[in-house]
Amino acid sequence: MEVYLAPMQGLTDWIFRESFYEHIGQFDKAFAPFIRVQNGDFYHPSQCNDILPEHNTFQKPVPQFLGNDGASFQHFEELCQKHDYTEANINLGCPFIKVTGKGMGAGMLPHPDKVAGLLETIFATTKLKVSVKCRLGLEHATEFEPLISVFNDYPIEEMILHPRVGKQMYKGEVDQEAFARYAPKLKHPICYNGDIATLADIDKIQSLVPGISRIMIGRGILQNPFLLAEIRNQELSKAEKSSMLRNFHISLIERCKEKYSGDLNILRRLEEMWSYHAEGFEDGRKIFKQVKKCNTLAKYEVVLFKAISELI
Repeated sequence: MEVYLAPMQGLTDWIFRESFYEHIGQFDKAFAPFIRVQNGDFYHPSQCNDILPEHNTFQKPVPQFLGNDGASFQHFEELCQKHDYTEANINLGCPFIKVTGKGMGAGMLPHPDKVAGLLETIFATTKLKVSVKCRLGLEHATEFEPLISVFNDYPIEEMILHPRVGKQMYKGEVDQEAFARYAPKLKHPICYNGDIATLADIDKIQSLVPGISRIMIGRGILQNPFLLAEIRNQELSKAEKSSMLRNFHISLIERCKEKYSGDLNILRRLEEMWSYHAEGFEDGRKIFKQVKKCNTLAKYEVVLFKAISELI
């Protein structure tokens, strides 16, 4: 089973990845949060910093493109080649209205002709291996049906399919039946993404689609950082888990100091992670409330280390 780290904007960036790789483990692949490109230029140039070589010393991620035209992808590819990347991913799944409203991310899925036009332009010249991460549609899962023949027309490295539609955001149930129905019709290697938090979740996917050997996990790793080890049948003692988790959090804080100025900016970043991370603690709701009340790193560290000591 190959395990990928999902691209989560503001969460699984280089700060998280480097800290995780150093103290907990490496994924088979990690996908960087999207770099948005519009009209041939970077929408937020700071997003490019996530793939800088100096920020990816343990394992290079797969850069992700968010855009809807060939000129923008070419600009993105130049960035990738500048930093010696050989693979890239196209985001056709972002559900946020500020993205879909511009005809990007999941906003492209109701328009197979536009998806085909983008892929045609990209594959006509690209020197990168290109994968696609997408949802079933924007409004309805049936929007995926006409896209199958479009995707099958191109030498896509792999398809990463999240079986929700854009309007769901990250709420409601994943449509695993639709995934099981559509995945075999795609000629590319398929990776499943969506609501994997336990080994039982993986077993269920494999029972529906026995050939699935690639999974992508995002929120499940934030909730349980040791899920990767569980998937790989790695046995860790309580003492090992405590040490790994403690060192992981220390590294997070130190790397946050490299990017953010002032305790409050760092704490806002860490608080967002804790909105998921707290679910892995018995008193997670209480811990999360305490984290949100912290106004200095010193106070946060008291809460953090107490929670870790009581977790194992």
